[in-house]
Amino acid sequence: MPRTLSIGMTGSDVADLQAALNYHLHTPIYPEIGPFVQPLEVDGIFGDHTDERLREFQRLNNLDDDGVVGRNTRPMLNVVRRITVKIPIFNPNDDDPPAIGANSVGSSVGFAGLARPGGGGPRQGLRSLSSGGLFASPPQTAPPSPIIQPVQLANRQVQVGGNLTLDPLIGPGAPSKAIFLAVQWTWVERKDGRHLELSLGTQFARGLAKNTGDLNVSVQSFAQVSIADLVTLGSNFHLFNLSAQASYQGNFLKDAPGSTSIGVSVQNQITWDMFKIGENQTFSFFCQQQLGWTYDLHQRKGTVAPSFLGGAIWQTTF
Repeated sequence: MPRTLSIGMTGSDVADLQAALNYHLHTPIYPEIGPFVQPLEVDGIFGDHTDERLREFQRLNNLDDDGVVGRNTRPMLNVVRRITVKIPIFNPNDDDPPAIGANSVGSSVGFAGLARPGGGGPRQGLRSLSSGGLFASPPQTAPPSPIIQPVQLANRQVQVGGNLTLDPLIGPGAPSKAIFLAVQWTWVERKDGRHLELSLGTQFARGLAKNTGDLNVSVQSFAQVSIADLVTLGSNFHLFNLSAQASYQGNFLKDAPGSTSIGVSVQNQITWDMFKIGENQTFSFFCQQQLGWTYDLHQRKGTVAPSFLGGAIWQTTF
């Protein structure tokens, strides 16, 4: 998922932010119109200058000027903005030039009167400007955003942890414990806040038998659809991430083929992003509550049971 950006952060997404701010807040280099605003250096470092320009952009778009690129600010940065400015054009010999009125949408431009040669007294005109210069078409509004944004391959996760399955609510079975290692690839909807995630992965688990200490090995392939960040606390705590998963599992007992099963589950995962390692790696802890239905294809029996998972995640973004 796209990061929430604030002062002190670095990376290619910060460089994209700086380029976008240069696009929206850059003024023409004409002494008659106003002073030239030095563009930001696109160095990928979120410093004081970037923070100042971001807050200016937020104020101009009626956003909270908190200096944070989140769910409200990011969509505005990705919209082509145009402004309509009324510029008085007057004779340079006039002693009393008329006042200037400007209506700005998404851009910061300071304008002074433009001198137009050839007498005739004050004359007013309406001109439309964009960040690239003058254009004749009227201002355009941004098209409405689709309900679901495009998704892109965003990260790879390695999960290590334990699984506790309780007494089944329906069907045969008994409580069990297991340790697991899972690897998954995730496609993420390109927007901040609540968003869609699609995951494909494989899980290897070793179940601890109650009495003998024998290890039951299982290999599972799964596909998962999640609505992530329904509830968050700051940028590091993800409290409510609802998902549905479908899986196909092969079970082995004492290295011999056992049974195969299919399953469907719904779950909520709580994640704490503990720290980042380098540019694009995150180490997190997670706790997951799950209610799953499993159908044994050999015994032709189904089971519904709750379970709890917990462990650590190492995530690498693309």
